[in-house]
Amino acid sequence: MITYETIRRIEQDEKDYAKLSKLPTNFMLEAMDYLEKKQSIAGEKDKEWELKSADQRIQSISQMREKKIANFALYYIRSGSVPENMMPEEQELFDSIVRSLQEFESKRKRAMSGQKTPMTAIAFLQDVPQFVGIDMGHYGPYKTGDIATVPKDNGMLIVEKGAGEVVEAS
Repeated sequence: MITYETIRRIEQDEKDYAKLSKLPTNFMLEAMDYLEKKQSIAGEKDKEWELKSADQRIQSISQMREKKIANFALYYIRSGSVPENMMPEEQELFDSIVRSLQEFESKRKRAMSGQKTPMTAIAFLQDVPQFVGIDMGHYGPYKTGDIATVPKDNGMLIVEKGAGEVVEAS
């Protein structure tokens, strides 16, 4: 069970340490339950202060952890070191940030090297929704009968799936 003292201690741990502090299982769910219970008795002056303070501390904990996770994602890209003590929702955030950073890094490296992505012309045999190409560009959506130039690797995948065929230059 989460208490005001638990919330206060966790906030202090997040402030004091660079790593993510270990949270009780279902911390956010229990913290929200705690706030709801305090809300129901908020008419009492001393409890009203506790409710407001606890809410601010929970927000502070979330913000500090989000900032740490963003920093850990940058560190992970360079070192491969995975942070500990992430809740499942935080792991999703971490994974999303890492993917975005990796895509950005790949795009930046290609741009700096002057490397051009090989392209191919595809005649679409069925509708294909918009997609992000290997070069991080947006392509489509395409309708049956459309002909478009797309990154070669993406074009080959479209052909493999039976959604298009390569158009040979004449």
